[in-house]
Amino acid sequence: MEIPMNKMDREDYSQYLRVGLGLILLLILSLGYYWISDGTRLASAAEELSTERIHRGQDFYEEQCGACHGVEGEGGLGPALNDRQLLKNTLNDVFFSVIRSGVPNTQMPAWSVDFGGPLTDEDIRDVVAFMRAWEPEAVDLVVEETVPDPARGAVLFANTCAVCHGDNGLGGQEGIPVINDLERLNRLEDAWYRDVIANGRPSKGMPTWGTVFSPQQLDDLVALIGAWREGIQITPSFSATDLIDQAIFALQQEDANSASLHIDRALTVVAGAGVQEFENILGLLEAEDVAEAEAALISLREGWPPGDPASGAILYNTNCAVCHGQQGEGGVGTALIENSYVQEEDNSALVQFLLEGRPGTAMSAFEGRLTETELADLVAFLRLWQE
Repeated sequence: MEIPMNKMDREDYSQYLRVGLGLILLLILSLGYYWISDGTRLASAAEELSTERIHRGQDFYEEQCGACHGVEGEGGLGPALNDRQLLKNTLNDVFFSVIRSGVPNTQMPAWSVDFGGPLTDEDIRDVVAFMRAWEPEAVDLVVEETVPDPARGAVLFANTCAVCHGDNGLGGQEGIPVINDLERLNRLEDAWYRDVIANGRPSKGMPTWGTVFSPQQLDDLVALIGAWREGIQITPSFSATDLIDQAIFALQQEDANSASLHIDRALTVVAGAGVQEFENILGLLEAEDVAEAEAALISLREGWPPGDPASGAILYNTNCAVCHGQQGEGGVGTALIENSYVQEEDNSALVQFLLEGRPGTAMSAFEGRLTETELADLVAFLRLWQE
């Protein structure tokens, strides 16, 4: 059927156009509103996730870190972390790396499960997030300036650098430069050595130690290099306790050669009863009786340092009886017979306690008054009262 032209001319579609334009406009406004509200929703969700991460990090920090660094990061046995300059100048990746792998030759252990610790990488990121949350209200802490110490540097070098550069920097692996070489030492300045240690030389196999060592440790290593330049050779003063722990770890990783190295080093610093025990363990390793050697090391660690109770009795009467009683019954000081603290702590912890004393009380430090060997004898005597 053909529609007459005059009828088509009379039809009006403008209302449909208005409705269509209105619907399009409504759709545009709806999409804009959704986009704005979705951004707010996403921001709110991100903030909620961040808050949850901080709360989880706080739990981990208080459980694992607060004992050394302070519940509020104020410091203690470990350095203060709630410091404005530290937080401002330290990237999250650096915090993550230090927590994950620890700081060699310090009391800062590796916390990652990859190194035998209790925290996953995600747990460590939570801890870093909690620490970062301090930054807005952190204050500038006055840090006591520490003089670079070549003796500390020597221990650090022996534990981390000697594997490639050899003991005392005299050469190790083929193709790796000899550091303790007078011509080389005089040609290169301290600043160059510090930069290379911190930044590494990846193309030559030199790791980036600046993400592992503290600034103080870098200074100590440079101080050691400076001592070599002056012709001073420094013998590392190893901790026998640390070397036992390192030897045990090496055997658990099926690395008997490294365990033997740690025991050889321990023999340079121990005396008395400990010498024979280390030599016996070294003999087990040479006979490839690894399981027996590990068991002996664990037993040695539990009772380290060993002492002579007879010598300890003499030391007790001279230094302790006036406060704690001739028979450990107590007096000015606490009773030591069946003392729960003595029973719960291992020998090394008790020796450290005696060295440091208890500030603010009558329990004064024995550091400088008795040697660690004498304190080990004293602890061996105190053990007799716990049986």
